This record gives sequence, structure tokens and C-alpha cells, in this order.
Amino acid sequence: MPKIPVVRIDRSLLRSLRVFSNDRLRWLDEAAALGPVAGLRFGPSTVFVVTDAELARTILVTDAAAWTRPPTMRLPVRLGVGENIFTQTDKAWSQSQPLIAPAFRSRALASRLERLGEIIERQLSGVSVGQELDFELLMGQLALVIAAWVFLGDQLDTDQARDLAGHQRQVVEWVGHRLGALSAGIPFAWGGDARRMRGHRRALERYVDGVIDRAEPDELGDTVLGRLRAARTRGRPLDRDAIRGHVLGLLLAGNETTAAALSWVLVHAAQHPDLWREVRRDPERVDPFVSETLRVKPAAWGLTRTPTRSGLTLPAEAGPVRVRRPGVVTVYLRGIHRDPSVWPDPERFDPARHTGEDRDPARHLIPFGLGPRGCIGQHLALAELRAITPALATHGDVQITGTVSEDASFSLRAAGGLRGRFVEPPGDGA
Repeated sequence: MPKIPVVRIDRSLLRSLRVFSNDRLRWLDEAAALGPVAGLRFGPSTVFVVTDAELARTILVTDAAAWTRPPTMRLPVRLGVGENIFTQTDKAWSQSQPLIAPAFRSRALASRLERLGEIIERQLSGVSVGQELDFELLMGQLALVIAAWVFLGDQLDTDQARDLAGHQRQVVEWVGHRLGALSAGIPFAWGGDARRMRGHRRALERYVDGVIDRAEPDELGDTVLGRLRAARTRGRPLDRDAIRGHVLGLLLAGNETTAAALSWVLVHAAQHPDLWREVRRDPERVDPFVSETLRVKPAAWGLTRTPTRSGLTLPAEAGPVRVRRPGVVTVYLRGIHRDPSVWPDPERFDPARHTGEDRDPARHLIPFGLGPRGCIGQHLALAELRAITPALATHGDVQITGTVSEDASFSLRAAGGLRGRFVEPPGDGA
């Protein structure tokens, strides 16, 4: 059997998982540096790391039926959020997806997206220049308000949105810590942290239940909630638990990645004030700034897959390498976006990569995943990023408190949160 280059974390499986959880990106980057297909050795087991965009497309799109998400990814989300579209098996997903997907199409979103500017301005109206802010919470609040409007037809006020965003952050943190840990494959949660997580989840459940109870069918339009309430599986409507689970999955698992991406927009704004002022002055600079943020800091930093059948192989320099069940492959999106053969000087933040003659093929920029299990809400996420980014830019330059490092848990977040303030740009008059 041909071999691939491997990075050994530790000879002990338990120590390997603990060390990896503490600094996942370091080990994934080491594997990525060895080639487009490499391995991370956890004790006696190897996880394959893929950083080739075309191979990623084969796994996620062409041969999607041959690969599925491993239980160690689905179970922590189920424990934190409940059963939903993100935790379902591929077979169940194929039945649920047609019920929800129409609500995410451009035509269905159009009327609600028309109000994005008004909603964003209302949420940012109380943010003053020089005010110390929890940027991570504020970005979660903004994304949640928009999601509640688009998914549920509900208009959250600022205080309610901030409160719910705080609950969301606590649930997401618990799930993120569980992912990649030895306990990831255990289908139950215990201890004080789990009890506190369930308390935060109950607050979110009460909110969703309240929306379901007071919503009139003729007011829902083509929202996600409207689609779920009208859906029939085997001739029967979805029960409340199923509707609540799908809504929470979208609000938490899906919405979290948008909030994380917005936080990185602010980090890059602080690191590159001249580029940020260009965004403020010229609307055409927004899309390249957002695209480069998604390249350098993709909120979905990687996707894991495991074979659904025997005989699957990955191409390697020495020949095809067999992936035995229940082996795991990580499609490392962050690594794909830093391939120097596609993105010269890949660590450099340069929105010009995505403009004019310097535009690189879109096939190499895949921050939302691909295929049947790709991000169902990516059109909405991009619309949010494109609407919120210029609104943030009008508030002024950005200063970040302390140093910023990456935390690759549930999504790619700023480790320890993100705090800072908007400041008046010198000589800019903004």
C-alpha cells in the first residue's frame, strides 16, 4: 500500500486528541505543508488531510454519496442544539432538504433582504465612536436579528437580540469544545458545563416556541418557518420538536459562521485601515474585502468525511491510498485557501486578488463547502456580509483590544472573544 507523508502528534490516542484540541491549526498546517494529501497520526490512527481543491470537489460533489459526515461531528451538534438538518444522516437530509431549500433561493429571500439596511442601522444606532464593545457579541447579535427576520419573519429588538446572542455563544462554545475531544462520539452530555449549556439552549427554545405559537400562517410567507409548518412527510405535518430543532440548527449552527466571518472583517479592518477606508468610500470595494476575508479566515475551516462503502482511495504521489471505514478525511478549507501555487504570498491580506485581471478562479475559493451537504444558507450569508460590512465601515476605523489568534473549534473564531472600538479616522471626516 502506498504511503503518504504523516505528522505524528503523539503515540497515545488520548494525548493526541488532547494536544490536537489545544492547537488544531498548528497540526493541520503542518500536514498541509507536506502535500495535497497528508496524514495526522493520532496514536495508532491516521486522519487524512486534503488541501487540493479539485480533490475536495471530487469528495464533496462528484463522489458525495460515497462519503458522509462522521458521528463525532454530528453528535456534539445534536447534544447542543437538538436534532436538525445538520445532524441528520444523508438519507434523512435528502428528505428534509427539499422542504427547506426553497426558502433560501434568491427569489424567496428577495423581499426580506430589501429590509437589511433598515434592520442593520437600527441595531447599530446605539453604537458610538470610542465606545468599548464586545465585537464578537455584537456581530452575533447582528447576524441573529437578520436570521430571525429571514427565517421566522420575527423582528427582534436590540436588547432581546443581545440576550439571545449571548445564549447562542455559550451553546456554540460548548459544542466547539466537544468537537475533536475523546468524548465527541459519546451520545450524551454530563457535568456542570453540560447543565449550563442546556440552560442556555432552553432560553433559545423558549424564544423559538414563542415565535411558533404567535405566528399566523398567512404572515409567514416563504420563510423557513412557513415552509416547515406547511411541510408534510409521509402525509403528516412536522411536530413541534422537529420544527424547533430545524430552526435552532439554522439559528445556531448556520448563523454562527456568519457571525464569525463578520468578526474577521473587523480584525482585517483594524489591521488594514487604508483598505477599510476604501470600503467606506467606494461600494465596489466591499465584495473584494469580503471575499479576501473568507479566503484568509474561512469560518468553516474544514469539513470531515468518512467512507460509506469500502474500496475508497485518495490519489497520492506514490499511488492511490485506501481509506478504510471508519477512517476520517478532513477537507481543510483554510489550507486550500492558502495554497501558494494559487494564492501567491497567501498569508497577505489583499482584496485585489478578487478584482479585474488578478481574479483567481472561483474553483479555489470554497468557504461554504460544496455539494449536497454544502452550506444551505450561503446566499443569505453573503448577502449579510455584503450589507453589514459597509454599514460597519461608516462607523469609522476599527481598533482591536489585545492580540488576536485563531480558535478552530466549531467555526474559526477569535480565541477568547473579540473586543474593541470604532474610532474617528484621522483626516477622513467619516
